[in-house]
Amino acid sequence: MTTATIQLSPESRAKGLRYVPALYFFFYAAVGVYWVYYNVFLQNAGMSGTQIGLIAMISGLVSFTVSPLWGYLSDRTGNARGLLAIAAAGVSITGLLMPVWRTFGSFLVLGCIYAVFSVALMTLMDSSVLTLLGDNRAEYGRFRLGGTFGYIASSATVGFIFPLIGLDRMFVLYALMNAVFILIVLRLPALPVALRAAGGQRAALGGMLRNPAWVLFMVTVFILWMANTGMYGFLSVSLKSMGATDSLVGLVAAAAAFFEIPFMFFSGWIMRKLGSARMLWFSLLGYTLRLFLYSIIPAPEWAIAVNVLNGVSYVMFYNAAIAYAYEAAPQEFKATSQGLFISTTALAGVAGSAVSGWMYDALGPPGLFRVLAGITFAAFVIFGLGRMNKRS
Repeated sequence: MTTATIQLSPESRAKGLRYVPALYFFFYAAVGVYWVYYNVFLQNAGMSGTQIGLIAMISGLVSFTVSPLWGYLSDRTGNARGLLAIAAAGVSITGLLMPVWRTFGSFLVLGCIYAVFSVALMTLMDSSVLTLLGDNRAEYGRFRLGGTFGYIASSATVGFIFPLIGLDRMFVLYALMNAVFILIVLRLPALPVALRAAGGQRAALGGMLRNPAWVLFMVTVFILWMANTGMYGFLSVSLKSMGATDSLVGLVAAAAAFFEIPFMFFSGWIMRKLGSARMLWFSLLGYTLRLFLYSIIPAPEWAIAVNVLNGVSYVMFYNAAIAYAYEAAPQEFKATSQGLFISTTALAGVAGSAVSGWMYDALGPPGLFRVLAGITFAAFVIFGLGRMNKRS
């Protein structure tokens, strides 16, 4: 039984949506600085592929544990903006400490602290935007397009800057971008709160978790994200091993974002035509082809051409997945469902990081990407068979 509800007025909804493109711009601009070069920073600090994988694996365990808690706290309080500001401050401070100590143990501890805050950003930002969009949530991609431009702007430029100022300065740039993010996020409105009696909460959440469609979705996300973790975690390192410069690594990342622009812009039309489930299914095939092509490129420059597939892999998958999770959740657990989705990706990251780090050392880049392509194809088959059984 619902005991209290706070609704968004049309004016508050419209006001909040005006800030969303800028919010995504600075969030993904920070991502373009940090995540594209973080593993390169660790490699330069003397970490092996296995050690890099272990840092990501244990950090992922932390993310898996805390992600649903951030979502649940947001659902219960409606104060996503305050929680997002705290999380952005937390990742900035932790990042600034990264260059201070250069041991495996220090990177591991700081990585775990970073994970506590970083997992809140995606959990709460996407759920907040979907709530603001309401019945127009298929248009998520058009608002998320601000993030694409932010990612392009940072990843395409910092690769030319870091050779001049040093890779350690990436953490200062990252903190500055997060400071702007905080100023923007505090302009968002308070979100709706739907409270139930404790028994009603447990029944609603339990029903969602036991739904076969939800279980199939979570299994598919887990398998796919294992491969995705290996791809993003070791693509930059692999390109460097092939002789790529820092500027080329940045251009490869920027190319991926550039090629996703039309898919973000037309994502609403694509989702209305295909539906979130079918859109997700097609994205798995896009991932399979993309990963296989990484395994056969003869020179690092070829990765720019392969990243043409970013739209039909990452963009279609992520946009479909967050919409699917939102649609499947009861009204009072919309942010919690995003937390569970992010938590599943974090758990997959644990497995994917450890396995990918070992495979990188043992098989080299071509072998790593061939195995990852096989994993994504397995996800394609499993999700397709599951959907066929559901219809029969």
